[in-house]
Amino acid sequence: MEDRREIMRNEIGTRLVSALDRLENIWDEIGIAESQRHERKEVVMHHLGALLDEMVSEEEDMKTKLLKSVESCGQELMKLCLELTEPQYEPDESLTVLQLEKELRTRVDKMNKLKHDRLQQLTDLKKTEQHLCDVLCTTPYYVPTGSVPSQEQLETLHEHIDTLKAEKDSRYNIFTKTKENIIGILEDLEQCPNTSFERDIICEEEDSFLLSSENMEALRALYSELQDKQKEALVIADGLRDRVKLLWDRLLIEQSERDMFLVEHTGYKPKVINALQKEVARLEELKKQNIKRVIEGIRTELVDWWEKCFFSRQQRHEFTAAYDEEYTEEILELHDQEVQKMKNIYENNKEVFEMVKKREDMWKKMLEFEKKAHDPNRFANRGGNLLQEEKTRKRLTKELPKVEKVLCDKISVWEEDHNTQFLVDGCRFIDYVQTQWAAHEQEKKVAKQARLKAKAVETEQEMRWGSKPSTPIKRRFIGTTTPTKTPKRMRGANGSVAPSPSGRLGITHSSICPSPARAGRPPKACKSIITPRSKKTPVRRSARKALGDHNTHDMTGASAFSTTTLSGAVSSASNVSTMSIASTCGSYADFKHGLNSGGKTNHRSSTLPSPTHGSYTRVTGL
Repeated sequence: MEDRREIMRNEIGTRLVSALDRLENIWDEIGIAESQRHERKEVVMHHLGALLDEMVSEEEDMKTKLLKSVESCGQELMKLCLELTEPQYEPDESLTVLQLEKELRTRVDKMNKLKHDRLQQLTDLKKTEQHLCDVLCTTPYYVPTGSVPSQEQLETLHEHIDTLKAEKDSRYNIFTKTKENIIGILEDLEQCPNTSFERDIICEEEDSFLLSSENMEALRALYSELQDKQKEALVIADGLRDRVKLLWDRLLIEQSERDMFLVEHTGYKPKVINALQKEVARLEELKKQNIKRVIEGIRTELVDWWEKCFFSRQQRHEFTAAYDEEYTEEILELHDQEVQKMKNIYENNKEVFEMVKKREDMWKKMLEFEKKAHDPNRFANRGGNLLQEEKTRKRLTKELPKVEKVLCDKISVWEEDHNTQFLVDGCRFIDYVQTQWAAHEQEKKVAKQARLKAKAVETEQEMRWGSKPSTPIKRRFIGTTTPTKTPKRMRGANGSVAPSPSGRLGITHSSICPSPARAGRPPKACKSIITPRSKKTPVRRSARKALGDHNTHDMTGASAFSTTTLSGAVSSASNVSTMSIASTCGSYADFKHGLNSGGKTNHRSSTLPSPTHGSYTRVTGL
């Protein structure tokens, strides 16, 4: 700093000396006198002093202005900070007056701009808020007048406006939807707007409707009132339709007439209700004219309701009017009341009745499958039904007790709530179930005893007369193309078949205790085989004893024979067949001798091979 001053001084001195030297030269050239030169030098010095004084004065004025500016800007900045709720500015002490003034002036400008922005934002928000408040009829958010809002206040006001907008949108949506519903209900009820409020809703523009809390409440009340009227009309119309359908069923009205009426009278408008009322009045008049048929129809319906409610015969007989032969208005009214009573009973306990019905269906299915399980013909199925039926039977047997337990618990709760007994077929449900199971077990015992008795009788008959084969024998029938081949060692000289004592060539069936009465009886398959030499003998319908019934006296002799089985095939083309007989008896001559004996007057017809021709011969009782 000192060096710059010294340089400046030297430079000023040099310039001043140079200027004076030039003035001296000019004066010399001009010829200015010494006295005049002195005056002129004083003038120069005066001008230099005045210029310097003026420059110093100007700088002092500038300093004064800067200080004043610093003071004013500082005060304004402090005020703005208070208004805008901003922190106060603390200047740096190292700043010069000029720098301080510039800094303060810049901050003041910035704060003024912020103030203007806030005020403009406040104006816009207040305008929007006022519009929403006018529509919703609510109080605006309070902001002190003449003050600059803080940032928090502006944010709060903005949130308040967002809330008002959401509320307006919600109310507007409710209003438009409710308006549409109200218009629809009024059309269904064939009703026009009556009050000014209703006209404001229906006739005026949607934007003109004030969405105030009072108007919205009145709107909801109006909609609720119209809904009640709509429900009332709907109930009336449905009740009239049910009554009409009931009368149609009782009067046996044709279906085409019913369909035509229902198509023309849909909905629940007043004109439809009026038409339904007229139809009910017409049908009531027809009912009076056909009261007998109507009462009989009601009785049929009443029986259905009794069945649904599981009423016993005694409970049904309590309604004596159902068995009255007179057909009067009083009887009809009693029937209507009883039907309505049964409907109420069923509807009030529908869930329990449905569960009882489900249990009854399961019980019937279980009995049906148990009955099928004892049917021997069930093994003849080829579609896998037997396995499926067995699975279903086991599932029902397993699930039925569970269903009964749940139902018993539910009925117990019902009885506690109603302080009365829940009756099924005239008795408590648990007693009803126990009785069913007891009867079922008794039936099973009776059936088992019957089977055991039948088995004992069959065993006794088998012990006495011999048993039948447990599995049917596959026999060859007439028309079989494959003949039975007999070994050559078993053939005679003339080609006839010799009897086989050992029975290895035929099929023999015998019981544990073979009966002599059935020993010589040929198989039934041979009855239809007739040789050309014999005539067909009519079947005798009288009971005849077996061939061996009269041979009991020869059981110990050589002519005794036991059960034989005939197996062979007959050719329809040649009437010649091969037959093998397996027997424990002696020769064929002994058998023939037994047949030709005079004492055997009553025996079954049999077909035996001829000893000479090898063909079949019909043997009939002599």
